[in-house]
Amino acid sequence: MENVVTDTQVHEYSIMHRALLTFLIGFFVCLQPGFGQNVPVSKKARELYDKAQKAWQDRQLNEAAALFEKVIQAEPDHAESHLRLAQIYDLQKNTDLAKLHYVRLVAIQPSVAQSATAYQWLGRYFFQLEKYDSALVNYQKALSLFPPKSSLARLAEKSVNSSKFARNAVKSPLKIQKHTLGDTVNFLHSQYFPVLTADDETLIFSGLTENRDENIYITHRKGKGWDVPEEISKEINTINNEGTCSVSADGRTLVFTACNRQDGYGSCDLYITRKEGKDWSTPVNMGEPINTRDWESQPSLSADGHMLYFASDRRGGQGKRDIWVSYLNGKGKWNEPKNLGPTINTADEENAPFIHANGRTLFYASNGLPGMGGFDIFVSQRADTTWSEPKNIGYPINTISEQVGLYIASDGKRAFYSDDDQSDNGRSRSLLYTFELPDSLQKMIVPTRYAKGKVFDKKTGKALSSDIDLYDLKSQHKVATFTSDSKTGTFLAVLNRGSEYAFYVSKTGYLFKSLSFNVSDSTSSVNLEIPLEAIEKDRIEVLNNIFFKTGAYDLDEKSKVELDKMADFMNQNKSIKIEISGHTDDVGSDKENLELSRRRAQSVQDYLQKTGISIERIVSKGYGETKPVITNDSEPNRQKNRRIEWKIQ
Repeated sequence: MENVVTDTQVHEYSIMHRALLTFLIGFFVCLQPGFGQNVPVSKKARELYDKAQKAWQDRQLNEAAALFEKVIQAEPDHAESHLRLAQIYDLQKNTDLAKLHYVRLVAIQPSVAQSATAYQWLGRYFFQLEKYDSALVNYQKALSLFPPKSSLARLAEKSVNSSKFARNAVKSPLKIQKHTLGDTVNFLHSQYFPVLTADDETLIFSGLTENRDENIYITHRKGKGWDVPEEISKEINTINNEGTCSVSADGRTLVFTACNRQDGYGSCDLYITRKEGKDWSTPVNMGEPINTRDWESQPSLSADGHMLYFASDRRGGQGKRDIWVSYLNGKGKWNEPKNLGPTINTADEENAPFIHANGRTLFYASNGLPGMGGFDIFVSQRADTTWSEPKNIGYPINTISEQVGLYIASDGKRAFYSDDDQSDNGRSRSLLYTFELPDSLQKMIVPTRYAKGKVFDKKTGKALSSDIDLYDLKSQHKVATFTSDSKTGTFLAVLNRGSEYAFYVSKTGYLFKSLSFNVSDSTSSVNLEIPLEAIEKDRIEVLNNIFFKTGAYDLDEKSKVELDKMADFMNQNKSIKIEISGHTDDVGSDKENLELSRRRAQSVQDYLQKTGISIERIVSKGYGETKPVITNDSEPNRQKNRRIEWKIQ
């Protein structure tokens, strides 16, 4: 893939790195003596050889090639001349002639250490042609000749393993059908690193203009396709390059890469911006400890915006470029980034991390593990602080081309990524593609659901910015904290499948509101309209997360979260007095229901008093079945009538 000026793309870097590595291997190995026929026998051939060597050392490659060819004409089996010619033609990108002389070299000297470079080159040659059996044979011969435990031996061993992996992978391809996102989205020569909001309604990606200006673009779903992309914001895009980005699940926090800016710490830094309504704030350099004097790029923000994964070549890593993670602490500051360790990172290159919305499935690119060649995409699962052994996600998602920048939708069913396209008169373009994940990969990803909605003033309909806490009622732990948009009142939160949740919405001057809901496998989303009541006399709210056993008045342990929220509200509004009222459905006698509702309301009052709320501020009453909110003609309706309310007195 074509390089896009900044360090936010790694494709050309990888290719250049490998080409340079090949050259250096050949150059330094060949400086050592060891060929059985180092100097030509005849005087004429020796004279030509000496002139050729001098031209080689002076980097006069055309002259050196012509002279070495004459040496070969005089002495066809002169091994070192074949090696030099192979190196020269490789540098000149004349692959056919390079191959010719490497083949001649190993035929003449099949078992000397200096032929290891030739076998390694031939292995790569056949590997790129996807002739994995031939590649394997040559890589194995190279491995047997390189010094044990050397970096060269490690490279050969990795190449052997990749040949074996690729040979097996192409025999068992994944069943995928990739489709471009169409000319509307793929309107530039290069577009790459796609990311989406959790509701899959907004797509953001990086792109390169004809003037080689790298910018960030945004588009929204339109029917079954996508609307015309636009530059995301003049606040974000500048005359400089803005590259790889990541967006929070709600689409309101964006982290992106920018290089060589005046406020930069190193070559490339991470910047952050936030959205209110339709407007993005002026991006801010994330500063220390995220950014250093080194290279930081390719961010991936967790769904809740509290974890940031990124690639960096900073000190303390496992290799060249590694994957790191930082956590947002309770004070709103990013902690010192931690290296993901040797399970994820190798001595080579890792980049382009993507943490799925479930917060535990990590996809990333590596050229340090067995694969289809160059950068492949791998997946690992996190359990507590431990990462599972990375798994290559397979062929043909991974191919002989470089693969980076995979994005998996929150439901775990569809992938988005960039890949090369050669249909433009032989010119390689980077296009955005999508495909449905095969079952084998879907099974590895715990899908997520999401809740979205709007918070507004019940009386005026005005959108409200409010604090929203999300609790898992089974564990009674807070799993997310976020706010609704100050201009639109909208919010979006990612949910785990099969959990029971409580939402708590609070804003100064308003009654806090509680909601509860279950997320099943069949539910992809929950839509919530949340009206808030101003703190005024006789305003009523329902405590939706108070739980009793059938016919009993003892509070279930799951009620603790809600009651503590109620206590917090009372402590923040010390002048308020409330009535706690209990209500039942029509099952059972009137007398029994009245007594049950009274005792349930009393249980809530007792709990609040134990937290320190004065008895003078709370009164409890039972109303039995006398105040239904809906007709008792079905179990869902009866459940709505069985409730605990609180009213401002």
